[in-house]
Amino acid sequence: MRINEELVIEPVHSHRGYRECEALQKAIWGFDDVAVVPDHALHTIVEGGGLLLGAYDGIGPGREMVGFVLSLLGWWEVGKRLRHQSLMAAVREDWQGKGVGYALKCAQREHVLAQGIDLITWTFDPLESRNAHFNLNKLGAVVTQYMPEYYGEFRDARNRGLATDRFLCEWHLSARRVKARLAGERPSLPLGKAEAINATRRLPSGLRAPVSFRPGLAAPLLLYEIPSDLQTVKRVDLELARTWRAESRKALTLYFEDGYLATGLLHQGDRSFLVLERLELAEVLSRP
Repeated sequence: MRINEELVIEPVHSHRGYRECEALQKAIWGFDDVAVVPDHALHTIVEGGGLLLGAYDGIGPGREMVGFVLSLLGWWEVGKRLRHQSLMAAVREDWQGKGVGYALKCAQREHVLAQGIDLITWTFDPLESRNAHFNLNKLGAVVTQYMPEYYGEFRDARNRGLATDRFLCEWHLSARRVKARLAGERPSLPLGKAEAINATRRLPSGLRAPVSFRPGLAAPLLLYEIPSDLQTVKRVDLELARTWRAESRKALTLYFEDGYLATGLLHQGDRSFLVLERLELAEVLSRP
């Protein structure tokens, strides 16, 4: 799939491509050899019905892989249907902000639909506002579950030092909601009626810290503030990042157990808010 003169996305089936994917994992996440998904495992995943798509800087023998997305084929809901579990998606730093990640996910969607499968799931950090915007606002996925300590202890530089709590993200590829987001449509939500779950305060450093949260809210629409840039919080004040993790775990677990889904991210100035809706999944997915 040729996106433009500079970018080509195609399935990876060669050991050369697998090794390029290995190198990107190390470059992007700082993985050592123990943490990398190696070429022989990538080959097994692809041969077993999974998918590895590589994004390349053009065509020809001298081209380089600048991004990739990797997903495994598996069961969803105890054998009721097949899905792809997206394991990794990454773009080389000098290619970020150029639409490569979005192009990779759209290509992934097309390939998975061609297999007769209409669901891709993955996880992401509940405090990463950039990922929330991309996954929920741009792709039209929804978050259905909060999972504490999902991966145990990560050893890469980006995740080191913080508990690996994750959101479970569901991307229903044929849903009206997804088609609308991919067409550039954005929902009109009654944000004036939304209630705030948590309160925060600005520190002398300029970072925001959680102060408290309100349990027991029942409004159809809720907002939960998260850091606008988690990586900056970690770099400047790791203990503050850990406080955010502990507080968000308590609050968000409570509201997900009470039937709320995360459906979007709202930016207000330099602040970011997860949008939670109290709706059945089928109702959310049927909406444009």
